[in-house]
Amino acid sequence: RIAPQRDPERPLRPATSWILFLQDFRAQTTALKGKEVMSAASQKWKAMAADSKAKYEEPAKEARSKYAQAMKSYVESGKKDAWKRDPERPTRPLLPYMRFMQEYRKTATGSMLEVTKSGASEWRAMSDAEKRRWAGSYDTEKAEYAEAMRKYKESGKEAAYKEKVGILAQQEKLKAKKAKVSEKAKAAKTAEKAKAAKTAEKATKKSKSKAADKVKKGAPTKVAKAEAEAAKEVLKKAKAAAKLKQAKAKAKA
Repeated sequence: RIAPQRDPERPLRPATSWILFLQDFRAQTTALKGKEVMSAASQKWKAMAADSKAKYEEPAKEARSKYAQAMKSYVESGKKDAWKRDPERPTRPLLPYMRFMQEYRKTATGSMLEVTKSGASEWRAMSDAEKRRWAGSYDTEKAEYAEAMRKYKESGKEAAYKEKVGILAQQEKLKAKKAKVSEKAKAAKTAEKAKAAKTAEKATKKSKSKAADKVKKGAPTKVAKAEAEAAKEVLKKAKAAAKLKQAKAKAKA
């Protein structure tokens, strides 16, 4: 599944004190490049006194506080969830097993992993009749969900959401990439087929020419026929090999 791209309205995480220092260090140390900058900056940061680091730590702390507040407002507004999943998309009904686990977790004790394992074990031990008790109206809800999804897609809401969060662009890019790979494989297959046919044709011509030369030189007709039969066999094998290679390439694709 393709995930949405980053919401432009989502607050940006602030730079840490180390990043703020590194930005200053790079601006002041233009002679050093790449790894040298990082190494020198790291050594200076480690050796720096606490009061000197405060120049970077205090602004970073203030920025973190503002970011936390902005994120809280962003989440509470519902924008985070709306970006992650279209609120108008129909909700898939819970499977019987998931319904059972919801109730099971209310009374079970232990870590999440332990509860999940024990719940799964208890579910497997149930009879079909006991499991059906948890199905409830699942079949009806499943049919209703399928119909709701059909209407949701036909309304254009799904496409609008995907375009908004960048999923549509990613899907088109992936589709183009797959088409390119498919075309490349098709071209390679055609080239391989042509090469095999050319090889078979060349082998046939060579065998026929050899047989004809022998006839011209007075070779017995029986020998010439044998040569011709051998040439046919070579052609047959070459064609069979080409066909097998083509089948393998098709299976691999």
